[in-house]
Amino acid sequence: MADICNVCLKSLKNVKVKVLCSDCNKSFHGKCVNLSADDVNYLSDQGDVWRCTPCSQLRRKSMVLESKSTVTYDDIFKLVNELKEDIKRVETSLGTSLNSCHEELAEAKKIVQDQKEEITKLVETINELRGENNGLRKQIADLQLRVDEAEQYSRRNTIEIHGVPVQKGENVVTIVKDIGRSLGFPVNDSMIDACHRLRTKVGSGRHPGIIVRMVRRLDAEELLQKRRVKRNFNTHDIGLTAKPAEPVYLNECLSPARRTLFSAARKVKNEKNYSYLWVRGGKIFLRKEQGLSVITVTKMEDLEKL
Repeated sequence: MADICNVCLKSLKNVKVKVLCSDCNKSFHGKCVNLSADDVNYLSDQGDVWRCTPCSQLRRKSMVLESKSTVTYDDIFKLVNELKEDIKRVETSLGTSLNSCHEELAEAKKIVQDQKEEITKLVETINELRGENNGLRKQIADLQLRVDEAEQYSRRNTIEIHGVPVQKGENVVTIVKDIGRSLGFPVNDSMIDACHRLRTKVGSGRHPGIIVRMVRRLDAEELLQKRRVKRNFNTHDIGLTAKPAEPVYLNECLSPARRTLFSAARKVKNEKNYSYLWVRGGKIFLRKEQGLSVITVTKMEDLEKL
């Protein structure tokens, strides 16, 4: 491992003063083998080789043994003792390195524990914020429902009339009176608060509707009830006989939110084969088939449960 010091076992990366043993090819920090930058530079300039302590001692022992014609017991004993000392030094160095590793590991464990505690706090904060957010969502939904109910209530006297062609120079009040007369519910000027044509989208192919606001809610409800009874009510009934008869519809005036809900309910009716969908008093109702219970639709969640 050329990138690890053989004494302290730490990395040699980005270290300027380091040296390589010519015998064992192990690398060392200069300071770990008592070599300064000048020493290392000198060795390099002179082309001299450098050996670590164990390799130097082994080399000296080898040279001594080679110089002797015979090896005595004392020579072997001395060599064994020197090896023991070398091993002891390596063990000491290794112990120091292990202690350093333990300290770094303990520090890393403390950092991880601190981060774990911080993450736990953040998770608790996120859960609290999620709870607050859900609460606010519910409050907003409740407020939106109350606003929609208030707006729908303000339209309780209003009727939408659809299917009546636009006539040149027409008087929409007169049209409303003709509709009332044809349905058996005479309407006079004092019963009408406001009346006007709606705009229609270009290219829709539909006649623009008529909005009429009655002074009394009871009159509006009675006119609607008369239309429910007369199922085949059309343009011929109100004197528009120049063209083929077209059905004329009278509906409750729904708020924008309630109109969107009604459109979604119509889609569910078709997709799930419900037989009945109607509006009464600004409320939307569904029924699967005759004889089954009526479902009141007040919000999108009611449709999602079907």
